[in-house]
Amino acid sequence: MTAETTRRRSVVGVLVALALIVSGAPWTGHVASAQTQSFFVSFTDGAGAPVTDMSRTEVFVETDGERSEALGLEPLRWPLRVTVFVDNGLASPPVLDHMREGLRRFLDALPADIEVAIATIGGRPQFRVRHTTDRMDLEDAVGVIAPEMDGAASFLDALYEEAERLHEDEAGEYFPVIVMVATNGPEGSTRVRERPFREMMERLIANRAALHTRMYTFTSVTGVKQGGDQMRWAMDIGRVTAGSYDGLSSAIGFRTQLPDLAEDLGRKHRLMSNQYLLTYTPPENATAQSVVRLLTTRAGVRMTPTRDGKLP
Repeated sequence: MTAETTRRRSVVGVLVALALIVSGAPWTGHVASAQTQSFFVSFTDGAGAPVTDMSRTEVFVETDGERSEALGLEPLRWPLRVTVFVDNGLASPPVLDHMREGLRRFLDALPADIEVAIATIGGRPQFRVRHTTDRMDLEDAVGVIAPEMDGAASFLDALYEEAERLHEDEAGEYFPVIVMVATNGPEGSTRVRERPFREMMERLIANRAALHTRMYTFTSVTGVKQGGDQMRWAMDIGRVTAGSYDGLSSAIGFRTQLPDLAEDLGRKHRLMSNQYLLTYTPPENATAQSVVRLLTTRAGVRMTPTRDGKLP
């Protein structure tokens, strides 16, 4: 892993409590010597469009009322990159047609410049097409997804292996998005122990990955939902990674929920691929509880600072 990649992946961002827009303020003060801090910033205009010509001299950071000049404001043109996992395991036959149609609509709604990979998780995780912007290849891969009747789904194993791939990617200049098109049917993952789970979570968080799950939830004859493990993992990991979870009571929901998700990812891609990495030196007396504010001299600009670059 290169030094530059290590630096970018280990950005220690401050918790930005408040972002303010200040125009034409006659600031004075000094910058105290302390450890350099960094965080991501998205700048948008009044219409919500990215502002891509910001300069370091237009941005300041205030810590507990004490001003620090920005040491660097580096443009980061990191796109979203999407990995889709499809549950084609034992429970998939009644819903797979809806999954496939939902994925076709997902691809149609997603910006054409976003790379997408398609993989299945029935029996074991298996890629059908690697990351590409070729929509024909992607649609062909979706069209041939068939049920794997010899194995349960491997929801957690798929996430573990994806986290491992992200960890080994030395470039890593993108925001990974994982989309689980799933059911709460039988689960056959083997990496359910505490250590592999913790390792997986550390890698997902370190690489700024977000998990979005759309899961059809079968119910038993007693009316009780099955597949509690996958549902819990999907909800908890989605929350921790700033992703999302939707449980579908009807498989038709794949046809509407997946294109809706694609539109939201497209919005985030437009903004997140036009961010900046801001570095500054906070005052020596700054603490973890310090109130940090971001300010700019440019009028009409809205700023959204984050620690990991993942915008809501």
